[in-house]
Amino acid sequence: MNAFKLALKGYEVTLIEGNELVSGTTANTTARITAQQGLLYSQLKSQKDGNSAQVYYESQMSAIKEIENIIEKYNIDCDFKRVDNVIYAEHEKSLKNLEKEAKVYKELSIDGYLSTDTNQLPFETAGQLVMKNQAEFHPLKFLKGIIEVLRELNVTIYEHTRGKNTDGNTLFTTDDFSIDFEQLIIATHFPFLDIENFYFNSFKISYGYALVAETSTPIPENLSLNGYDGARLSIRNIVKPDSNLPVLLFGGLGHGSYEKREMTKQLKELEHYAGQKTVNEKTLYAYRAQDLMTADSLPFIGYFNKKYDNYFIASGFNKYGMANGVLSSMIISDLIDGKNNVYKDLVDPNRKKGTFQQLKQHLTNPLHIGEAEIKNMAEAHPDLDELDLSPGEGTVAKDGISKKGVYREDDNYYVVSNRCTHMGCSLNWNNDDKTWDCPCHGSRFNYTGKVIEGPATDDLDADIRPNKK
Repeated sequence: MNAFKLALKGYEVTLIEGNELVSGTTANTTARITAQQGLLYSQLKSQKDGNSAQVYYESQMSAIKEIENIIEKYNIDCDFKRVDNVIYAEHEKSLKNLEKEAKVYKELSIDGYLSTDTNQLPFETAGQLVMKNQAEFHPLKFLKGIIEVLRELNVTIYEHTRGKNTDGNTLFTTDDFSIDFEQLIIATHFPFLDIENFYFNSFKISYGYALVAETSTPIPENLSLNGYDGARLSIRNIVKPDSNLPVLLFGGLGHGSYEKREMTKQLKELEHYAGQKTVNEKTLYAYRAQDLMTADSLPFIGYFNKKYDNYFIASGFNKYGMANGVLSSMIISDLIDGKNNVYKDLVDPNRKKGTFQQLKQHLTNPLHIGEAEIKNMAEAHPDLDELDLSPGEGTVAKDGISKKGVYREDDNYYVVSNRCTHMGCSLNWNNDDKTWDCPCHGSRFNYTGKVIEGPATDDLDADIRPNKK
């Protein structure tokens, strides 16, 4: 969206993508376009002040309106519609927290209210906190429309091109190409230049799960739901013309990346909880996504650090990347133009983030990483020379005093280093996606050892060995 905004303003823009456009984290999104991001406004009022809460709400509503304007102006067919967003509570004891948030809504003149009427929903709730006039759309259709406009604006696009480092006003890629620039915007989910400004310790990685299912008991078309307690499922309608039944997207069961959980089991559990909410006939597909969470629940948008006035970052969107991605284009384009932006100070990456929250994250991140590493080191693994995997299986194996990641395809074993090339953390095998995933900072590698998601920029050491059994 930053490329789109700047190209519209007449800048010569080059866009590079490590894989393919509209893939990875972007593809695996629930696309919640809402200013209702948990019970955020009572949190912001407590941690900062009422004005900060007000400014953030206005920033999100401005981003939603910007999305709507873009869709209308460029006639992008992406199933956009206005909906009311709802945080529902299953237990009576949770109502006091929803009431506290509703009180802040009233103080800030946020268009919303608390209700105990569940007549619209196909399942029982203790209460619902409603925020009016939010939105939803099909994210991939929207972004494909944006890409068409980028091409019409002669934006230079390089796919399968991954940034590695910079020197002044030159960006170097992992393929040893260089690109000279006047302004650099790092919007790479986890910033690849993360050592500076301690970005590697500024985010927590959260894994979340989602499935799309046909149902005979859909939620109302004008609502998008997010659970506060219980299984905390988010539920929204999906437009799928080739389905005979209504289609819902369920999301939830999030956990920290340092917590090792099998994706298949998580998706089975999600399917179980979804079945408790609505009568579902068939699961069409399911996936896992990962998000960057910040200490104060606000994104990082603005100057990358205080050293350069032409390096910018857009990251840490806390599960709300669609609105905040657009917001980042509004803020960063103003900064490049030398204009003031009323939202920039609140989301400035170099802001004071709240002493307690920041200290807690900076202390607990290394502890969680250390705990995960100790568990990995203590696990027993088979000897590499004695492995007898079936095709399509992967595992960690001992190779002398070191560990290797091993995957079998046909009669060959793909053997890779089990250490992430970013900061050396042990990698976990993800059997569903056939990837090696880093629990520390979210890097991912395919089974051949190639980077598919940063912050790592270097591939794993790898070789192919024939199956001897």
